[in-house]
Amino acid sequence: MKKISSILAVAILVFIAFGCRSCETIDSSKLDPSEIYQEYSVTVSDRTAVSAEFRVSGSTGTTIALVAPSKVEHNGRAMNEHLRTVFAGTYYSAENDGFVGSHTFVFTDNSGKQYRNSIEFEPIKIATDSINLSKGARTIVIPLSRGLVDGESLSAQLVSDLEQPKSTPNSLNSNTDVPAGPDYSNDFAGAVDNNAKSLTIDTERLRNFVVGKAKIHLSLTATRRPANVGLRGGSISYSLRSPAVAANVTN
Repeated sequence: MKKISSILAVAILVFIAFGCRSCETIDSSKLDPSEIYQEYSVTVSDRTAVSAEFRVSGSTGTTIALVAPSKVEHNGRAMNEHLRTVFAGTYYSAENDGFVGSHTFVFTDNSGKQYRNSIEFEPIKIATDSINLSKGARTIVIPLSRGLVDGESLSAQLVSDLEQPKSTPNSLNSNTDVPAGPDYSNDFAGAVDNNAKSLTIDTERLRNFVVGKAKIHLSLTATRRPANVGLRGGSISYSLRSPAVAANVTN
C-alpha cells in the first residue's frame, strides 16, 4: 500500500508540473506572429543558464519551433534548439561560466520583425563567511551584500551537514507511518531591510532543526513583463542561488 501511495504521489506531482502546460509543438511558419507568447528565463548557480520558450496564445499553449526566418539570439549568439522534447516541448537554451547579470534576447518573427528584450541584475550573497543561528533568539539577522530592487523576492535555505537518518523524516514533511524527527533542511522567508542590507528571519521554523554545523544560502527570484512583445505578451524572469556559507545551529 505504501508503494502504491508513493507512485500515486509522484504521478500527481508530474501532472502538476507538466499537465497544465502543453508539451506539443507547432512550427512558427504555421502561425500568425501576433499569436506568439514569449518567455525568457535566467538561472544562476555555479553557472548561468538561460532559456527561451515560445507558445501559442499564452504561457500554457502549444510550444513553437522557430522556422527560418524566425530565430532567437541571446547576447548576440544563436541559442541551442531542443526540438519536441517529451516533457517540455520545444525550447531554446544557452550557458555561460560563472555569473552573468546582463541579458538581451532578440526574437525575429516570420515577417522579419525583431523583438528585443533585456534584463539586468546584480549578484547577491550572505555578507559574512559564517553565521550562528541560535534557537533561543526571537529573530536572526542575516547580512546581505545588497538590498532588493522592485519585484525581487528573497529566501534562505538551511541544510545540515549531518546525514539525515532514512527512518526519521523532517517534521515539516512527515507521514503518519513514521514518527517525525528533527529537520535537516528548511526554507526561511523573511523581511528584507534595504537600508541595512539584511534579511531578518523568524526562529520559529528553526525550532525543530537539528543542532550542529550546516550550510545556508540565498535564493533570489523575480519575474517581469518584457518591454517588447506581441499581442499575447510574455514574461522574463531570473533566479539566483548564492554561494553557501557555514552556519552553526545552537539551542
